[in-house]
Order: sequence, then C-alpha cells, then structure tokens
Amino acid sequence: MHTLIPDLLDFAPESQQVANFLGQLVELGAAPLDGKLRVGRLSGQFRHGRHPLTGEVLSIPKRDYISSENISDILPLLKGLNDYDVVVSGQGPPKLPPFGLRTFEEIPEKVGHHNFIESDYKGTYAFDVQCCLRADVVSTSDPHPEISPAPEIPCFGEPCASKTRRTGIFHHPSTGALIEVPNAGCARFWIALEFGRWIFPNIEGSLNVLAPSILRGAEECFEIKFVQGCHLW
Repeated sequence: MHTLIPDLLDFAPESQQVANFLGQLVELGAAPLDGKLRVGRLSGQFRHGRHPLTGEVLSIPKRDYISSENISDILPLLKGLNDYDVVVSGQGPPKLPPFGLRTFEEIPEKVGHHNFIESDYKGTYAFDVQCCLRADVVSTSDPHPEISPAPEIPCFGEPCASKTRRTGIFHHPSTGALIEVPNAGCARFWIALEFGRWIFPNIEGSLNVLAPSILRGAEECFEIKFVQGCHLW
C-alpha cells in the first residue's frame, strides 16, 4: 500500500475536498476500473486478535460500510464525521497508472525447492484508493524490526505517543532497507493506493514514485503538501 501523508499532522479535509479528489482521479484516468464506492464508519464494535509476529493483543475498531453510486452522494454520509474510510475498489491498471509495479515471481530450481526473483508486473490487479480520516493523530509509519532495525515507534494506525517525532519510518518492499521520510510519521488523514498481494511500486531509493499529475491533483484538491510513504502489511 502506497500512502500520501499531509505535511501537517492534524490536517482534516472538508468532505467536498474528498469528493473533488476522487472526481479528479476519474478525469485523469487514474481511478480504479469498474470502481465501487463505499464509506466506512465506526460501528462501535471491535475485532480482537494477536499480532502474528509479536503476539501482542490487538483491538481493531470495526466499520460499517455503505455503498454509494455517485461521488457526490458521499457528502451527506461524511457530514459531521471525524473518523471514516472512503474506499473506491476496482481493477488496475487504469489508463494512467500511478507508477510502475514489481512483483515476486516463483522460479522452480529443482523438485521440492523454489526460488523467488523480482520482476516487472504487467498484468491486471485488484486496485483500491482510500481516503482515511481518524479522530486523533495516529502513526503513519510502518516499522518492521523483524525485517531490519528500526526505532521503537507505533505501528501504522496506532495512536502516536509523541506527536513531535514527525519522521516516517518505512522499509523497501523487496530489500527491507530502512527508508526515513520527513513529516511522514503521523497524521489524522492520509490517502492510500492498495494493490493485490505481492505487487508493489517500483521503488529505487526514494518513495517519491507517484505519477506527478496525481500528486499535483491531490495537493490542489486538498490545498496542502503531501509526502509519500508505504505500508507493507
């Protein structure tokens, strides 16, 4: 999942700005094909489980999703909300892809043994665009100490204990290398572009890979600068 994070941590958009951004994606030819629009609002219930690596008990708020036929129809659904997910789910690639994609290809070496190599991805894929707002500032970093050493900071979506540490911590999706991004560590609002399993942006050293016209459109619609991050899982 590739993320756009406002450079102001407490930024919260107007509902019309969200609608304008989704409409602009359609105009650019960058929206998911055959997209279905949904608005997720807190249900008051929680899902409980354990982190697969740390064993930590997790409590995740559940959301009720309401389908919407038209982008303008989301405006009354968002009225008065300080926590929501607006999701457009469809297929890719659109006419204007957000960036080149890579994947892991399984190559059999011999019977009973397999190897994976990284390659360009040219096929179709599941493609979601999400606009997410939270009531308070949460972490937009994605630290994975099991991949490589990283500072002890909250995982993606968890409350931020310190709102002064603004540097975002991420990992390269194939090499695991640590990537630090100024002003990307926490926010109330973010935009996410999510793809099918084992598909990820073609990243060299920087996460600044989004098509310039899409980034420019987001900054014009929301009237704020965005920095780019990622979320592995």
